[in-house]
Amino acid sequence: MSGLSDMISESGQLKASKLGDSIGGGTNKELMAEARMALSGNWGMGVAGYVLYFILVMSVGLFACSAVFFVTAVSAASGANAKLAADAVSTGAQVVQFLLSGAFVVGFCSYFLVLAQSGEARLECLFTGFKRFWRSFGVYVLSTLFVFLWMLLLIIPGIIAAFRYAMVYFIIADDADVGPLEAIRQSKMMMTGNKWKFFCLHWRFFGWWVLCLFTGGIGFLWLVPYMQTTFAKFYEDVK
Repeated sequence: MSGLSDMISESGQLKASKLGDSIGGGTNKELMAEARMALSGNWGMGVAGYVLYFILVMSVGLFACSAVFFVTAVSAASGANAKLAADAVSTGAQVVQFLLSGAFVVGFCSYFLVLAQSGEARLECLFTGFKRFWRSFGVYVLSTLFVFLWMLLLIIPGIIAAFRYAMVYFIIADDADVGPLEAIRQSKMMMTGNKWKFFCLHWRFFGWWVLCLFTGGIGFLWLVPYMQTTFAKFYEDVK
């Protein structure tokens, strides 16, 4: 029933709201302007943070591919079952990637949250999730599981759930003492009455996404930091 009441309340806001309106705090337009101010003089660090994050995430996949290739070659040379060995390594690599996903996302949120709060970017913030590894992993598993379970009902409740838990990674990044369940509880409270606003905030970037596609993807080097800093400003606004 909570999903149904969420949908009713959000649809009511759909009629009453315009892009950029909010239940409280700054409008989406103001949050985007604040994000640009935070990035002023820091665009290089914003791009660097995104690139390093991308390299860290991709390095796990690259390592997995290299390990599978190496094990397959060694197994084939030794007469062992190459497919079985490759499957085992591939499964292990997927498990490692699953374990690290939460830490990567928390670190990414931490980097742009600090930039949004202080106007300074520190690359070491990208590793905040590893300092809070089990909290990051726990909130990743629980939020993913809850969204998946809502998706089993219908697509719309699943989307609403995704917005309901959208602040969990910022919460873990912002407070080292918050556990996964508490982060989920706080995110639900923060997003009450603000899910439609957050949806509209995403929609404001749609045109930029289309434009970046026509640049061969190069434009995302600037768009992603802009979006992530804006989302950090949104978190600061609703917390």
